[in-house]
Amino acid sequence: MSDPLPTGAKTIDAAPGVSRRALMAAGAVAGASALAPGALVPGRAVALTLSPDEARFLAVSRAVTGRQDLNPLIGTRLFAAMVRTFPNYGARIAALSRLAVAGGKPEEILARAEEANQRQTMLDLVAAWYTGSVQDRTNAPMVAYRDALMYRPTDDALPVPTYCFGTPGWWTEVPPALGVAVLSPVPVPAPAPPPVGVEAKPPAQSRILPTKPPAKEH
Repeated sequence: MSDPLPTGAKTIDAAPGVSRRALMAAGAVAGASALAPGALVPGRAVALTLSPDEARFLAVSRAVTGRQDLNPLIGTRLFAAMVRTFPNYGARIAALSRLAVAGGKPEEILARAEEANQRQTMLDLVAAWYTGSVQDRTNAPMVAYRDALMYRPTDDALPVPTYCFGTPGWWTEVPPALGVAVLSPVPVPAPAPPPVGVEAKPPAQSRILPTKPPAKEH
């Protein structure tokens, strides 16, 4: 798989690193319970029980992406797809976990991964979360589409392709002020006052003349 992301260390988000204690706890706990908000049914949370390998994969993913809010359900699906795609993937993640457990920002983990010949493993993992697919090729199977990380930087102003923020033609509306998300409630102007009523008068009618009695014969 070719590098779908730039390979320089500065291209990975420099979010705060994961602590050694947090990573070890997440990777070592077997059968860890997690919540995947809105993973299957919008507005509902799905309880998951992660295997030790899945828990390690999720902990490493959070470390190398610098994001602690990764969806555990998507993580289990990505891990299953990566295992089917890359030989000995469990051993690769275990090796990357040993590098990530030292903590630090993603670019610091990348530097250690390069020294340990695990650079491509880390890039493949980051690419999977950002693209929602485990392979960089046409018609590659998608594990996640709308929840791919590449859409997060603009999710307050641009919808995910094929999705819509509102009714058809929503883009013709006046955009919100700078710093206000598109989905924020827009103030509704006060309705116009009702028109002043006009008294209706019946139309003028012709005067009805009284009927004359018939003349008497003499």
